[in-house]
Amino acid sequence: MKRSYKVYGMMCTACVLHVEHAVLALPFVTSASVSLLTSGMTVEFDGDEQEILAAVKKAGYRAVPIAENEIATVDAAEKTRFYPVIFSLILAAALAYFEMGREFLPYPAFLEPERNPLLYLGLLFILTLPIILLNNRIFRGGIRSLIGGAPNMDSLIALGAGAAFAYGTGILFAFLFADPAATLAAHAPFSSAGMILALITLGKVLEGRAKDKTADAIRALASLTPDTVTVLENGEEHTIPVRELTRDHVLILKAGDRIPCDGRIGEGHLSVDESALTGESLPIEKGRDAEVFAGCTVSDGYAKVFPTEIGEETSLSRTVRLVSEAAATKAPIAKTADKISGIFVPFVMSIALITFLVHLLISKEFSHALHYAISVLVISCPCALGLATPTAIMCAIGRGARMGILIKNAGALEALGRTKNIVFDKTGTLTEGRMQVLSFVTASNAEKETLFSVAHSMESRSEHPLAIAISDYTRGASEICIDKFSLLHGKGLFAKSGKNSFAAGNLSLMEDCEIETDEIEDFIKEYESRGAAIIYIARADGLLGAFAVADTVRADAKQTLAALKENGIAVSMLTGDAPAPARAAAEALGIEDYHASLTPEGKSNAIAALTGEKGIVCMVGDGINDSLPLTAATVGVAIGTGSDVAIESADIVIRGEHTADVLRLVKLSRLALRKIRQNLFWALLYNSICIPIAAGALAPLGISLSPALASAAMALSSLTVISNALTIKRAKI
Repeated sequence: MKRSYKVYGMMCTACVLHVEHAVLALPFVTSASVSLLTSGMTVEFDGDEQEILAAVKKAGYRAVPIAENEIATVDAAEKTRFYPVIFSLILAAALAYFEMGREFLPYPAFLEPERNPLLYLGLLFILTLPIILLNNRIFRGGIRSLIGGAPNMDSLIALGAGAAFAYGTGILFAFLFADPAATLAAHAPFSSAGMILALITLGKVLEGRAKDKTADAIRALASLTPDTVTVLENGEEHTIPVRELTRDHVLILKAGDRIPCDGRIGEGHLSVDESALTGESLPIEKGRDAEVFAGCTVSDGYAKVFPTEIGEETSLSRTVRLVSEAAATKAPIAKTADKISGIFVPFVMSIALITFLVHLLISKEFSHALHYAISVLVISCPCALGLATPTAIMCAIGRGARMGILIKNAGALEALGRTKNIVFDKTGTLTEGRMQVLSFVTASNAEKETLFSVAHSMESRSEHPLAIAISDYTRGASEICIDKFSLLHGKGLFAKSGKNSFAAGNLSLMEDCEIETDEIEDFIKEYESRGAAIIYIARADGLLGAFAVADTVRADAKQTLAALKENGIAVSMLTGDAPAPARAAAEALGIEDYHASLTPEGKSNAIAALTGEKGIVCMVGDGINDSLPLTAATVGVAIGTGSDVAIESADIVIRGEHTADVLRLVKLSRLALRKIRQNLFWALLYNSICIPIAAGALAPLGISLSPALASAAMALSSLTVISNALTIKRAKI
């Protein structure tokens, strides 16, 4: 089974890796993915769930199962921990004034450390202690992780701030029980301890709020369901809470209503805004037996609707579930950051120790060496590395959800951002997926009215796609009275009306009826070359005319494919259709590489061959016969109006009908990949530059970082990474 959890207490990627390793160590766990961004964990297992919770607890954290449709976001505590931050900042500002303000601000002489060292140290201690207590969770989490053998960012902060506070307290006790030199009091690093904690906590709160913005689009989806709904009971309309809705109710939907469930229109007509789910801006007209979906808005009309799916089974709930699960997955590029982060904290602790020893040997001053060691501990930022990938992934997934594109896992998003090859199915993907009449011709001895009247009277009695196309095209024509009607499988239709007999079908049927078709030979050749099927309409005394019927390409398909090529993507087409219609569609769309008459297995083999030759291959399809190639491709993209099988087989689902959404998806994936690379670059560059500076590498040039500045820089690095990822939400795609 697969279950999601909220994990409390994680602060950086080191925490994530520790939790993952603890859970994966259980023999019955198949896979485990932990997200620093959402504090979420998804586990596939076949065993006792309590052992998973116990493993997380033993690792020093706490896991709580979450509801199936709950959106995993930043801990509420992170967003509300503002008053402790305010008090900490006020106290830290006072510390900074009393310890450093005497050099450039008015300062009471009796508090100078050289004059009253004990009073001065006592005041700093009293100001620092509340900050320690207000932010004690950092010490609890950091020390617990340190003891557990998995040091994290809290461990670095706890060591840095704790060492500063302990050293300052040691100096205070020296003055209580001895009489050291008064100048020693001036080197007590109480302000370093207080300001480190205050600024780190402020940074975490701001980071938490910024992180939470990445889930806005997903949370907006989850809030689309209304709280109440109008139902028809005993002929009267009543308003009930949505949670009481059942499949036995009859819904009443009017203009302005938010649809609470998936359903079928039983009576009436609606104009429905489905932009929240599909990204389609224009309302869609829906009549009797049409489907409506939860979360959409009724723009106009009135209808009685029968619920088909309610609660967690609606299309909206499935969408939220897909997107939430995707946010917890990891892109392959994240493994790079994970490997670095796995050794990052121990590496920084080693650098801090070396820094302390080197400066102690050079300067012979304990406080001087401690100053640099604390700066190294504080300025290192595993958070920036840990957030580099998931923030961009979450923003991209959320942006996609707003566009009607459901990205089911982060790996697919990254792979699509790298691909140079996209293979399209033809029918229903590049074409409309339904037959339409392209043109018609009348025989020399017939009139259009007679042709249309006979065609509509006969074809309206058949459910064949070709018959439906002709029936729709000739709608409005007068009907003849049909006395006898029969279906000739593989050939067409036969009917009698009074003394007249009629036939509608292919060339084989015309030959059986000895009907000549030579006079429309030019029409036949022209449209057969374009892949159209020719349906002949004849009377006993001769041919009445014919219709050319074909599946037409989507209006935006050619432009989309041209734009993909401009973006460096090679486009291919696979279809089960015969060579003639396949060639016609390929020529109309400007596709040079296409393969026709393929079975689902043939499509899958073609995908496998292309993957072996070109590497990453994306497949876009919609039908049941596309499920196999969608699975075979590196990235499977399903047009959401297609079959449920295709949607389940795909890695990404486009809920709209426009092929232009494929181009938007490619641009979104490339943007996300670019932001991930930028974030990783800046996070690594930040640590590569700042850690040596904090260690004193540029001290001979007069350039150094105090622990307070180091803590501010650390917080800024995480905010920079998150802010860069948030630009995905506003980028033009």
